[in-house]
Amino acid sequence: MRFRPKSVEVLADAQFRALILSQAIFDLGIFIRGAAASWVVLELTHSPLWIGLVTGVRAIPILVLPMFGGVIADRFDRRKLMFAAGLLTAAASGATGLLIVTDTLVPWHMIALAVFGGISYSLYSPAYYALIADIVRPERLSNANGILSVAQTTGEMIGPVITGVVIATSGTHTAYWLVVAGNLVGVTLLFRIREPERSPSAKGDGDGETGDSNASKTKSSFTSQFTEGLRYAKNTPPLLWLTVLVAAQNVFGVAIFPLMPIYAEEVLDIGPTGFGLMGGAMGAGTLIGAIFISISGIHRRHAYVMVSMGLIWDIGMIVFGYSRSVPISLAALFAMGLISMPWVTSVLTMFQQAAQKEMRARVMSLFVTSMGLFSVGWLFGGAVAEWIGNEEALVISALLGTPVAVIALLLSKELRKA
Repeated sequence: MRFRPKSVEVLADAQFRALILSQAIFDLGIFIRGAAASWVVLELTHSPLWIGLVTGVRAIPILVLPMFGGVIADRFDRRKLMFAAGLLTAAASGATGLLIVTDTLVPWHMIALAVFGGISYSLYSPAYYALIADIVRPERLSNANGILSVAQTTGEMIGPVITGVVIATSGTHTAYWLVVAGNLVGVTLLFRIREPERSPSAKGDGDGETGDSNASKTKSSFTSQFTEGLRYAKNTPPLLWLTVLVAAQNVFGVAIFPLMPIYAEEVLDIGPTGFGLMGGAMGAGTLIGAIFISISGIHRRHAYVMVSMGLIWDIGMIVFGYSRSVPISLAALFAMGLISMPWVTSVLTMFQQAAQKEMRARVMSLFVTSMGLFSVGWLFGGAVAEWIGNEEALVISALLGTPVAVIALLLSKELRKA
C-alpha cells in the first residue's frame, strides 16, 4: 500500500472538512475584527494603554463563563451553542460598523463590544474544541489540530492584510461588514456536522418528570456537573499545572500585540498598510508552522515543545522591540508566527488527551479560559508600555514568559511526561 499522510486520513472525514471550512471563515473574521479594532482605538485615543484595555476587558467574561459553556456543551447540542455564539459575534461586529458609519463611536463603545466578544468566545470555544475530539480519533488529534491551525493561520496571515487595504481604501466600517457576512456563512456550515452521540447521563433531558420537580432536577444536575468538572481538573495531572502555566504565558508573554499598531504608525512610520503587512508576516510564519504540524504531528514530549517554542517567541519580541528596520521587524514577526503553532498545538493536544469523553467540554473550558487571558496580556503590555516605554515592556514580557514555563516543568513530574 502507498503511504498516505495522517493529515489526509483526517481530511477524509466530511464532518471534519465542514468544521475546518466553518472555522476558517470564523478565524478570518476574528483577525479582521482584531486588526480593525486596534486601528479604530488608535485613531480615537493614540494610546497603547487604551488599545490594551479594549482587548483586555474581553477577559472579564472569559474568567467566569467558559466552565458554564463547557457544562452546557456537555449536556446539550454543541452545534446549536456554537451557532448562537456566532450570531452574537456577528451582532457585535454589525453594531460596531453602524457606530462608525454614524460617527457616534467613542472609546467606551469599544469596551462594551469587546465584552460581548468575550461572552461569545466563552460559550463557543469549549463546544468547538470538544467537537474536534468527538470527530477525530485520539491518535490523530495532533494532526487534526495542526490542520485546524492551518485554517486559523490562513486567516491570521491574510486578515490583517485585508484590513489594512480595506481601511486605506474604504474605511474601517467596511471591515466590520465583511466580518458580519463571514460569521453568517460560518454558522450556517455548522449544521452540516452531526451532533455526536453521548450517554444519557451526560445530557440534561431529565427523566420524564414535569413541572417544578423536573426544573429542580435539571438545576441540580447542572450544578453537580459544574462542580464535577472543577474536581476533575483538580485531581487530574497535569491539568491544574497546565492551566496555570498557559494562563501565565498568555497574561505576561504577549505584550507585542498592543504595540504593533504603535510601531507601525509612530516607530517604523509605515501606516495602516504596513500594519497589515506586520500581521501578514506573522500570519505567514504561523501558516507554515501549522502546515508542518498538520503533516508531522507532535508525537511525544508536548511540554518540552511548548517551552522551547516559547523561548524563541521571547527572543523574537526583544528583536522586534529594538529594531528600527522594517525587514528585520517583519522577519522577527515571521519567526514568532512560525513557532506559535507548535506551541498552541502541543498545549491543545495535552488538554484534549487529559479529558475523559464525558468531561470533554468542561476540560476544554479550562483551555479556553487560560488561552482567553491573552486579552489580559494586551492590557498588561499596553499598560507597561504606557508607563515605562515600548522596548522595556517587551523585555519584561519576555522575562515573564518562558521562565514561568521552566519553573512549572521543574515542579510537575506529570507535566514533564505530557
